[in-house]
Amino acid sequence: MRLFLLLLMGTLVFSSPAIALAASEEVPRDANRALHRLKKESGDTLTIHWDPNANTPSLLAGNLSKPSKHSPQWIAYEFLNHNKAVYGLSNARTDMKATEVNRLSDDTIQVRLQHLLYKTPVWNDGLVVQMNERGVVLRVEGRIYRDLKKRTLNRPMHPSFSETKAVELALAASNMDKAKLGGFSVERYYHPSIPGTPLIYAVNLRSADPDEPRHQILIHALSKRIIEQKTIREKGEP
Repeated sequence: MRLFLLLLMGTLVFSSPAIALAASEEVPRDANRALHRLKKESGDTLTIHWDPNANTPSLLAGNLSKPSKHSPQWIAYEFLNHNKAVYGLSNARTDMKATEVNRLSDDTIQVRLQHLLYKTPVWNDGLVVQMNERGVVLRVEGRIYRDLKKRTLNRPMHPSFSETKAVELALAASNMDKAKLGGFSVERYYHPSIPGTPLIYAVNLRSADPDEPRHQILIHALSKRIIEQKTIREKGEP
């Protein structure tokens, strides 16, 4: 087994004992080569935190690219395409969707990207690419589960019931009175941390009473099984 720590010859910085434990995980061969190349290209400034569950880095930091005058989105996509083996991507422009661009108080720019599988978002899977004003990528942070197409046998899934039915199931699971429903949203996702990477409905139910928390229910889009449910208070609420 190749140890990540040996690969980077002392440049790997751990932030906690849990991260240090991940050094014993075997890094995929193509990611290993790509990270070794990126280490050289960064001028030995590369720092990595490895996520053993996703089998990809949760953090890359350093001088990760050359300066560029292109748009922040272009720079982010170019970096990910250049390092697609690190994350197990086929093509960053089809596997990732830029959803937000923000300028921070230190004048760095962040591009937030959502991971897609068969043009459908992957639940809680994405990256934030941070760069300076010269267009140099300094930090890439987040979570991307590797090789999801292989895990789904290269076949997209299709729901066995409608979004309307998903809302009905969510209402029943939450015990919310339909008459008190103030609004709802329904989105499809692939759930990467569940065996088989199933297609799910994420249903959010909002009460007509603004003081009541939002109900979030995840439903298996084929079996109708409730995967997870929780209540969420919006920011600013007690």
